[in-house]
Amino acid sequence: MYALKNKSILSMAVAMAVSTSAYANDNVIEEVTVTAKPTSYANNVIEPAMLEQQSSVSSVLSVIDNLPGISINEGDAFGGDDWSTTITMRGFSIDSNQQQLGMTVDGIPNGGSNYGGGAKANRYLDSENLVTVEVGQGTSDIKSASLEALGGTFNFVSKAPSFEKSTTFAYTSGSHDASRYYVKHETGTIFDNTQAYVSYSQTDTSRWIGSGSNGGKDNQHAEAKFVTTLDELTITGRLSYDDVSETNYNSVSLAQFEQTPDWDQLTWNWTGVPHFDQMFAEGWGTLRENTLGYLKFEYAISPTSLLTISPYYHKNSGRGDWIPPYLTSPVDENGNPTTEGGTNAGSYGFTDSNGNPLAPNAGCTASLNWPWESGPELNPACYDADATPVMSYRHTHYNKDRLGVTANYQASIGMHDIEAGFWYEQSDRDESRDWHKVIDARIYHHFDNTPYWTQYKNTFETDTLKWYAQDSMSFDDLTLNLGVKKYLVDIEKYDHYQNATTAKVNSDSDLLFSGGILYQLNSNTELFTSYSENFAAIKDGVLERDSSDLSAIEPETAENIDLGVRYDNNALKLTATAYSIEFDNRITFIAPGSDTGGIDYTIGTNGSYLNVGGIESKGLELSASYMLSPQWNVYSSYTNNNSEYKGDAPGFEAGGKVIDSVDDLFVLSTDYYSGDFRFGLSAKYTGERGDVDSYTVVDLNAGYAAEVNAGPFKAIDIAFVVYNITDESYLAGGTGNGSTYFIGAPRTAAVTLTATF
Repeated sequence: MYALKNKSILSMAVAMAVSTSAYANDNVIEEVTVTAKPTSYANNVIEPAMLEQQSSVSSVLSVIDNLPGISINEGDAFGGDDWSTTITMRGFSIDSNQQQLGMTVDGIPNGGSNYGGGAKANRYLDSENLVTVEVGQGTSDIKSASLEALGGTFNFVSKAPSFEKSTTFAYTSGSHDASRYYVKHETGTIFDNTQAYVSYSQTDTSRWIGSGSNGGKDNQHAEAKFVTTLDELTITGRLSYDDVSETNYNSVSLAQFEQTPDWDQLTWNWTGVPHFDQMFAEGWGTLRENTLGYLKFEYAISPTSLLTISPYYHKNSGRGDWIPPYLTSPVDENGNPTTEGGTNAGSYGFTDSNGNPLAPNAGCTASLNWPWESGPELNPACYDADATPVMSYRHTHYNKDRLGVTANYQASIGMHDIEAGFWYEQSDRDESRDWHKVIDARIYHHFDNTPYWTQYKNTFETDTLKWYAQDSMSFDDLTLNLGVKKYLVDIEKYDHYQNATTAKVNSDSDLLFSGGILYQLNSNTELFTSYSENFAAIKDGVLERDSSDLSAIEPETAENIDLGVRYDNNALKLTATAYSIEFDNRITFIAPGSDTGGIDYTIGTNGSYLNVGGIESKGLELSASYMLSPQWNVYSSYTNNNSEYKGDAPGFEAGGKVIDSVDDLFVLSTDYYSGDFRFGLSAKYTGERGDVDSYTVVDLNAGYAAEVNAGPFKAIDIAFVVYNITDESYLAGGTGNGSTYFIGAPRTAAVTLTATF
């Protein structure tokens, strides 16, 4: 391969090389670690120790939690439930209602992070195959391929195959019935120019809340990757497959948490009373399959220019489950009973022996109060003894097919480092919802496989084209970069029951400008400042809602300003960034009124989306990494953030604090290495969020790694991790509406035994 002089290419190579080296040959910490690349905007790259702070059974999302400005919360310590996963950064969020942060894997777009048809990085990547995560706070890399990158991006980078042949087996056992099997085979160099690996894992956990039949996670995951070098051309291919079944955690109110801080209101014993059994944990499920494959062609056109082209394909399928405590009576537009489309004319909770709906006995007004108030129509006491309770098992089906390509050209011409490229993707997403009759609600939730009503069936087609260009100009110690990008996004909704395209929207952006200055003050210190215009396209979910006025909805935009300094003298590395963000045209879902007093299971395509002002965020991010000795490192980060709403909307008030945004985050961790032994301790303080109390979680990790070269063994490793060792009781991430939050995971331990042959 030709040697490349492009500074952006070199900085990436340095970051990758350092991130893959946690130790020197004598198992001391490397003297050089990377916390940020030399760019004009705020960014961070995880330190090697952050990988060791997490168990291999945990989600790859967890490794970035200690970086400044970021808060990662999952339903349990192992990331066992996507429904309860929340990510916040600088007042922007990924949760069940919002997707404002971009996510890619090896630069390949993840297809969105939403629950309905999206997939976060943990669906594509096992922790053992992760080398680093590149985080762009606020401003993202101009070539980042995402339609959600309002507040920054996360790029999860997979490991390159090894040049040496080996086979690795690992077994993990942990709290809450956690077990995990992992195997990986490295081919070493084959055909004189190719390295490859294939891996497989099986992960099982139980929900930490409750006992007995309380659900959990069952996950199969496989990956394969190869790299082939042909003179000036390097070809990389990667394929991942993930099949998971998860039982959800439920969010609770502040009052519920104060009453029972270790219970999320879901149950694990079947009662035969549908009003109560709608909270049966195993009825709240997420089932997903994700297959993502790409090829990456990197061609060195000359010693100073590189062309990269990456076609990819992603297939997502699955469903989400709930168990409503009644059967519905669907009718068509003429009021006749139907099994497809139409609306619900009424619901009933009891039938006679012939399956005919029953009304409560006259004069009975007794209501049921838990989990929420329900009138006599669901109370067994208001029916004769021979009445039969009925329930539904509601499935929402998600399917998505994405086919796309990214292309990037980089060249160094004199004082100019030029970068230009595009991203194109065509996506088809199917969503339908069907209702199945629970065969006998008195016994269990076994359901009839044939639905009695398919409520809706829609296909959403999204065509995306992004183009960009950037020039970085070097003037001795000063680098100036100027960039422009534009998104062209078209979305259509096809209603299969109307046999017609019923909605379409153009979600193109304006020309989005970015610029920055990087000044090398001396050999240890650099100053940077940047301005960027960020964009999030209208989501296809907006077209789901029949009441939305699409002509009045505009895409979300954000203007981000960073001002910072980086210092590095090998032993000590410091980064400080002040930022200011103006987020406009925030899109919010306004739900219709519910007459159930709890979940409106029949909401279907009702409700609407609208723009409701925006958000103003200002803050300061600090991080420091200090080598006390070749064996001992201390890391710390601090974030002060103030995010407030602009404009009033139902549930939001101008000037009010942004829900789930944290004013103060503080991390202090230390890692120590002595020969083959390692030890780490990490503490994170999360400040108050409105009425939610602050909390501090302390984690511990220890391990022993050694090259043995005895018999068939090349190396062994024992890793032990304890999360929340003080068993802190706290509320973690919220649902985006400010009324309910997920309960933080209790003390959780895991041990992993790894052998390499």
